[in-house]
Amino acid sequence: MSSQDDIFKNGEADQWFARNRGAMDRLSDSGHALSHDIRLLSGWLQPARNDIHNILEIGCCNGQKLQALCRELDASGAGLDPSSQAVEDGNMRMQGTPAHLICGTADALPFDTGRFDLVYFGFCLYLMDRRTLLQALSEADRVLRAGGFLAITDFDPGVMHKRAYTHREGIFSYKQDYSKFFTESGLYYLVSKAAFSHQQAFFDPVADERVSMALLYKEIDAYPLKATGF
Repeated sequence: MSSQDDIFKNGEADQWFARNRGAMDRLSDSGHALSHDIRLLSGWLQPARNDIHNILEIGCCNGQKLQALCRELDASGAGLDPSSQAVEDGNMRMQGTPAHLICGTADALPFDTGRFDLVYFGFCLYLMDRRTLLQALSEADRVLRAGGFLAITDFDPGVMHKRAYTHREGIFSYKQDYSKFFTESGLYYLVSKAAFSHQQAFFDPVADERVSMALLYKEIDAYPLKATGF
């Protein structure tokens, strides 16, 4: 049985890009330089912009959001996505900019430990295979330096559940608050969180449409030394 990751690597990610490319191009051509999530994230990070030099977006599609984030924070960027077509399109668009995309999946990041100051899961965790999810989260932690930031945009309905994926039989969307994997370890601190809708930039009373963006800080020392004892 193919994993959900394999299904996306073997064509479904390209299909996702084909279905959504027109909407992304219209957003770019309309003069709306920043999507709601990138507007939030870049605003939250302005006080730390002098410490953010290298950004990784996981689930970057063709890199439009990554490019905007790099511009707003004056940083270099790397993007990872399973769609070879999205990656090719993005690299053509971003020639001459400090951003580059590669094709791959989040469970095996081809980057050095501690390389990035900001890692952003750009609305992709809900589609990752549950058998590789923890490995993907671990890889994000590995490539993020201590004292760096982790950001997550994803569905956040309040109660974890799954739904059948509309466009391909046998695939599921897994909806939950993914920031808790990090904060409940005690190794990350929740800096900011905002709730909005999958369709609009405001809170949605329909739980299944709710999305959140969370900004987390990776503690430099999560276990400061206290008084001696057991």
